[in-house]
Amino acid sequence: MLKKLCSYPGCHKVVEAGVKYCDRHKNTDREKYREYKRKRMENEEEARRQQFYNSKAWEGFRANQEAAQLGVDIFEYYTTGIVITAEQYHHIEEVTEAWHRRLDRDNVIGLSEANHRRIHKEYDRGYMAKKKMQRTLCDMLQRFRREFGDSGGI
Repeated sequence: MLKKLCSYPGCHKVVEAGVKYCDRHKNTDREKYREYKRKRMENEEEARRQQFYNSKAWEGFRANQEAAQLGVDIFEYYTTGIVITAEQYHHIEEVTEAWHRRLDRDNVIGLSEANHRRIHKEYDRGYMAKKKMQRTLCDMLQRFRREFGDSGGI
């Protein structure tokens, strides 16, 4: 069997290939994530945002959007013509910037994981790139509604 060193910095214990840490350090990732999450929740705005995403209001709204948008990644459909499943429901205007639009059906669009990352990467390019992408997403969502209604078929 193949062996490798434990991934914990400075540890020289040998572990099986495919195992990240030795027994002594096996909880490292879990502990790091707990600490990361704890620090994030110290920020009031982030705690409020996380509370919203875990709420019944968001879960119900998200389910309604999924049904209305037929579970389709609208961005993919209008950029490539291919129908793929939406895995995320993305706030076009982010919750941190437009709290009042968090449950606005004109502000939430279904996306695949890959397109969700792609759109956030575009948002991160700068103010103008973000505004342009937001306009594009709004236009696509409105077009989808005109063409398919809130419960039509493709």
